[in-house]
Amino acid sequence: MSNNIFSWQRFQLLFRQHFIHNAQLLMLSTGAYVGVIFIVLSLVQVANDLQPHNLENFQGFLIGFVTVFGILYVGHSFPAFRSKESTISYLMIPASPLEKFLFELVVRIALVLLTLPILYWLVFHVQGYFFNVFTDLPFVPVNAQYLVRIDENVPTLVYSLTAGGVLFALSLAFTGSAMFTKQPLVKSLFAVALIVMFFVGYVILVAEYLGLGKYNPPEEMVLVPLDETKALAAVTFALFAGTVVMLFVAYQKLKEREV
Repeated sequence: MSNNIFSWQRFQLLFRQHFIHNAQLLMLSTGAYVGVIFIVLSLVQVANDLQPHNLENFQGFLIGFVTVFGILYVGHSFPAFRSKESTISYLMIPASPLEKFLFELVVRIALVLLTLPILYWLVFHVQGYFFNVFTDLPFVPVNAQYLVRIDENVPTLVYSLTAGGVLFALSLAFTGSAMFTKQPLVKSLFAVALIVMFFVGYVILVAEYLGLGKYNPPEEMVLVPLDETKALAAVTFALFAGTVVMLFVAYQKLKEREV
């Protein structure tokens, strides 16, 4: 690949610059994430008569913490776009649009999906062993494999659907940050809410007007999957396809700002 498009040296410099300039913020954000997890887990355990958390609690809180904090963090991607002055400085950095896009993608999505679950797993166990002092009930540690595994009987399609949903949610927040200058996360959520409301309202009106509720299409129709497995597969495909589209839009928006 031409150095005008991608250079590994320039890509490394982007990481070095980011972690030098944002070291304090990253440390504070990590501390806040860890602190909130410990406090919430402790409050829930106290409310449950000091009953230690089990695997079901572990996975429920995992989804909640990673989703909420992930969207909050990804929703502030491209922070230089928040003001005109910082945008100009950012666009003047000697790096190609592809390098800047991949850097934000790695730092905001890839590292989040890697570090947030691991940090949660560590805090979950620290909190569990800490509360062993206050209760006679033993804390049972959770194997790290359950960070990505639900149950032995869960089909692969469910994992794919979950992964697609998480990636799509993060890509929406990521793309919103590239498009909106002020309050990108709020505007992104508002835009998604409007689109969902419009789509649902449109479907309800069309279904009511055309009487689609009384229509029974044949089961072999490809565009209308009635089988549960086929329906889940269609939704999964739509989520991954939507993620690709969102990321493409974000990249094009970055290139548009470069021009």
